[in-house]
Amino acid sequence: MTKYEALKKKFQNRDVVIGTTMAMFNNTLILEKMNRDDLDYVLFDAEHGVFDAQNVIPALQICRLMGLPSFVRVQDSEYFLAAKLIDMGADGIMLPRTETLEQLRTAVDALLFHPVGRKGMGGHGQFRAGEKFADFGKTRFLMPQIESPKGIANLPAMLEEYGEYIDAIIIGPYDMSAMVGTPQNITSPVMLASIQEVFDICKKYGKSTGIFCDNEEKAELFRKMGANVLWVATDKDFFLRGYNEMINAVAKLD
Repeated sequence: MTKYEALKKKFQNRDVVIGTTMAMFNNTLILEKMNRDDLDYVLFDAEHGVFDAQNVIPALQICRLMGLPSFVRVQDSEYFLAAKLIDMGADGIMLPRTETLEQLRTAVDALLFHPVGRKGMGGHGQFRAGEKFADFGKTRFLMPQIESPKGIANLPAMLEEYGEYIDAIIIGPYDMSAMVGTPQNITSPVMLASIQEVFDICKKYGKSTGIFCDNEEKAELFRKMGANVLWVATDKDFFLRGYNEMINAVAKLD
């Protein structure tokens, strides 16, 4: 079983899924060293990070060669932003600020071919080696982000209409914290209640759900609350953690 097939199965079964982010370091050598057997996917951030549809191509190629599922968080719900990345070899997209059925319709259109969607036929990385047209949709992934009270309110309708094409619902905790009135405080009472509401809705619909976790402590908290997709930290976080740990140790030497 490939990692693509294994990841699809994990999403369907609501098993634990572990992913991480490259946002600041567009470096394929670092990416190659980050690959692990227990890493289910890596996400390249085109919303807040340095990536776009052009400079992410080498990273997507390395992921394809390693057999590691790759996601790109697009800037917005626009057909050309998502479809272009699938052409270039991304295995799935993360859709920020998802609040409406129209946004999901656009994402499905960009991700999948007719008759489900309307993705154009093209792109050097569109198909994996040996992949057939009929198998394309079986291992392409869609992860919408819920980041506002409006998104939470509309989540049941979104899952009823497009649930079969959604692999996991992901909470963007920092954007949501601003939208609920406690900016940057992602564990305020209103935030924890909002997070729990998303987890509970997804559990009711049998849908995988997760959240961005700054570190292992947050991952443990959200796992206990019901998350099965643990999207952990960014390349910058790992760099600064190791950098500060070593410099602090050296600075203590006599």
